[in-house]
Amino acid sequence: MSEDLDTRAEIAKLAALLDVPVERLDPLHPAGSADLRTLREHITDALFDHDIDTLRRVAAGARLVPAPVAATVAHRAFSPLLLARLSGLVDPGVAVGTAKRLPADFLADVAVAMDPRRASDIIRSLPEDKVVEVAGELTRRGEEVAMGRFVGHLEDTTIRACLDVIDDAALLRCGFVLEEKERLDAVIGLVPAERLPGVIGAAHDHDLWVEALDLFDHVGPERRAQLADIAAGLDDEARDGLVRTAAERGLWDELLPLSTVMSPEARVRFAATPAI
Repeated sequence: MSEDLDTRAEIAKLAALLDVPVERLDPLHPAGSADLRTLREHITDALFDHDIDTLRRVAAGARLVPAPVAATVAHRAFSPLLLARLSGLVDPGVAVGTAKRLPADFLADVAVAMDPRRASDIIRSLPEDKVVEVAGELTRRGEEVAMGRFVGHLEDTTIRACLDVIDDAALLRCGFVLEEKERLDAVIGLVPAERLPGVIGAAHDHDLWVEALDLFDHVGPERRAQLADIAAGLDDEARDGLVRTAAERGLWDELLPLSTVMSPEARVRFAATPAI
């Protein structure tokens, strides 16, 4: 796996947490992905554990309020950040009963601020249609980092349903910042085969070849061969974009091995790429 790409992904996630431009954190690149992930988790823990006793008292009081009333209060009186911090402390049944009554745009605000590790039971118990609705809203906002944090806490059936509202470019971006990269092969396996050419084509259309190379790097051999053949089948301009991205970003170690898993016909076509 590419340490360089993993580090870039961690910088993107840390920038989202701190709400700063990614470029501002580029000097942290030498720290490496493991240390950056540890730093991000420590910052998250510090943010969520601040004044924890007060939050626990609020969460305990939520049990005494009927769900419709709790939803009204949450929507009108609580900030999304406060609800995000409360999410891991409230009784899961109460939290789900409240969440399913909240509008998707408000839940999307909460999702951006949440630490899903603290509310996994709640996330898994939410109605599928509500999760899909929130996923659509996050996609419209370009909040792929937030979506990438939730994938590991959702059932495959829910992920498959969400794929219907996540466009091809957003899928690539989300995969790049996925929190559990070991699930990426399985997630791509949920994408209909007829859609995969569009996903790889989106890498050219939206300048996402770095994200695509990271995808190739994190899927299993069978899936990598399938995606490599699709990439080789693109037109000259798109293949040129892939090769030039590898050259400019120093990603030859991610690109060149793809030729070894391509079909013979795809390998010939790839070798004919003008940039090569």
